[in-house]
Amino acid sequence: MNIRKIESHPYRLEFNKPFKTASTTYQYREGFVLKIYSDSFVGIGEVSPLEGFNNESLQECYYSLEAINQSISNIGDIDKKDLFDIFDLHTASMPSLSFALETAIFDILGQESNVPISKYFNNNCNDVIKLNGIHGLHSPSDGFKVIKVKLGFNNIYDDIEKMDQLSSMYGEEVKFRIDVNGQLDLVKAIRFCKSMEKFNIDYIEQPIEPDNLEDLAELRLHTNIKIGVDESIVDIFSAGQLIDNQAADVFIIKPMTIGKYSTINNIIKLAQKNDIECVITNMLDSAINRMACIQVALSNNISKECGV
Repeated sequence: MNIRKIESHPYRLEFNKPFKTASTTYQYREGFVLKIYSDSFVGIGEVSPLEGFNNESLQECYYSLEAINQSISNIGDIDKKDLFDIFDLHTASMPSLSFALETAIFDILGQESNVPISKYFNNNCNDVIKLNGIHGLHSPSDGFKVIKVKLGFNNIYDDIEKMDQLSSMYGEEVKFRIDVNGQLDLVKAIRFCKSMEKFNIDYIEQPIEPDNLEDLAELRLHTNIKIGVDESIVDIFSAGQLIDNQAADVFIIKPMTIGKYSTINNIIKLAQKNDIECVITNMLDSAINRMACIQVALSNNISKECGV
């Protein structure tokens, strides 16, 4: 593979309306589109670290990309493994940049083979992906079978009232995914889950702070609602710890917070081996990272609804 140059093109996307979580309100997304030029093809990735999820800053990603450009300047033909070693050297603590670089390279390799990234990894990959909707962005008429709901802004009685309203609005066939962004302690989480058990809940996402595996495991003993984790998963080691502690039923995997495709794929294989369901989600990214996440889900034959 002959990499001629890597370009970055900054962007800023203003949201039509603010996207509110239990802890933060996002008004826009910014980052840069990364283009890697080979002799015959151009691969595209997206770098957009999200505050509250990624530790690296956008400026740090720019600096590291410049160092990578200097490392590969006039290097000529290079093996994929050697190229990824250079990427790893400069992106050890920058998963958003790592994921973008690898996405662009796999985009090139897929184009060379005349297949999408999903089929480059797995010729027997899924051809269709199911998606969840988001209350506030989607309506019952959109036809989603799973709706994500952000709760935890108010007291538990308000949350119960809201779920009563949503259940009537969407119908009893629709499942809900409840996300409280780790805002609850164990006692509140048990009470919250008990109050939600009468509704059609797919899972509750990150009910307790990410590092508290003991309380996540304890919570699973007190509710029949599945417990999903996302911020708790940052690498293969953290995934293994979650499994060892029996702290989760569902892995909600955000590729931009993990980085390398090999690590993402290994986490999914480890989860599937231990009967843990997997969901791939993006982080309010542009179409480039959303498409990359779709390719990850398809290549790993993810059957559950994916989304944000």
